[in-house]
Amino acid sequence: MIAAARIDALMNQGWPAASSTELDGWLVRRNAGVTLRANSVLPAGAPFDLGRALDYVENLYAAQGIAPSFQVGPAAQPGDLDAYLAARRYQLRNPTLVLCATVSEVLANLPEPDVAVNISAAPDDHWMDFWWSVDGRGGSAAQAAARQILNRSRALYAVIPSGPPVRAIGRLALVGDWAGLYCLAVDPRHRRLGLAQAIIHGLLRKATTLGTERVWLQVVESNAPARALYDRLGFQVASRYHYRIKA
Repeated sequence: MIAAARIDALMNQGWPAASSTELDGWLVRRNAGVTLRANSVLPAGAPFDLGRALDYVENLYAAQGIAPSFQVGPAAQPGDLDAYLAARRYQLRNPTLVLCATVSEVLANLPEPDVAVNISAAPDDHWMDFWWSVDGRGGSAAQAAARQILNRSRALYAVIPSGPPVRAIGRLALVGDWAGLYCLAVDPRHRRLGLAQAIIHGLLRKATTLGTERVWLQVVESNAPARALYDRLGFQVASRYHYRIKA
């Protein structure tokens, strides 16, 4: 099983922030407040002076209008960070599971798609507009900042069909022989038709030609339907995390 710290590093590479400051073992990420993942601290090491480090983080985020936030998982340092943040009235948000599988196993468990899945190396405007209509928070400036996150790392983008009206999309971040599944979204009017599985199949089949062997994804712990799908495809829980956000 992959180590939690390695999973954290992969997820950071798959969703890179505009700015990241090293702070005595912590990675303080900022991206104009767009997406919690890119605007939270990844506490990979233990600072020498925890209180001073936390004061620095809070002041830095406040200066940029970002709520101080931490991504807290099994590898978070120091080991009692979660309790420390709770004592400082940081609120727990978004308990999330990290699932992993081999690409070959997932493909073996997926049916052959009966629709064409279009794969590209960059998101076009139709892809972006659909994703933002499903998961976006904010106006055009926030959407532009989100697009920059996507463009900072090597990835594949899937869409059904190739032009509007879009029915389903997905993104696969490519990090060495690993890949991370992000932005999987289906138009509510076209759900339960196998489109999500078709998107995953198309992305992973293309990724095998690029040397990808293993895949991870994040799923909110309370999302029972998604977890059931991923379980059928062979994914297993490898790690977990939640956020602590200063109210």
